[in-house]
Amino acid sequence: MKGISRTDVGLLLLRLGLGLTILFFGSQKMLGVFGGYGYMNTVNAFHDKMGIPTVFAHLAIYAEFLGGLGVLAGLLTSIASFGIACTMSVAVFMNMRAGGALAAIFSGEKGADPSKLFFPGMLFFAAVTLMIVGPGKISLDTKLFRQSKR
Repeated sequence: MKGISRTDVGLLLLRLGLGLTILFFGSQKMLGVFGGYGYMNTVNAFHDKMGIPTVFAHLAIYAEFLGGLGVLAGLLTSIASFGIACTMSVAVFMNMRAGGALAAIFSGEKGADPSKLFFPGMLFFAAVTLMIVGPGKISLDTKLFRQSKR
């Protein structure tokens, strides 16, 4: 490809990191691989244990699995990133809701797990970055949807 910049390589690396991470967790939920529960067990757990409506459980699973694939390939990246950002914002909210999670992190309380907030938070910001900046030139979006110059 002509005119690949360091920014394009950086966006590719961001997409690879976010896409592989989200695809891993989405595969657990969708396919039951990598120690996951599988589709219906995840839907039931979201509804029964976390109180998430079933329709949103389905959307979260698809957002993680298909969003991970989309971001990884750089295909429909803005849509895929939006789904990931929505899912990760809920993950941060649900983890923050846990009794005193935020206060425990800053007070150094034993048993506090900052990764429950910061990990989905960083995935959220990576997805939002891709929504704003785009996938870069090394992507299927650029190859398939680039408008020809006249």
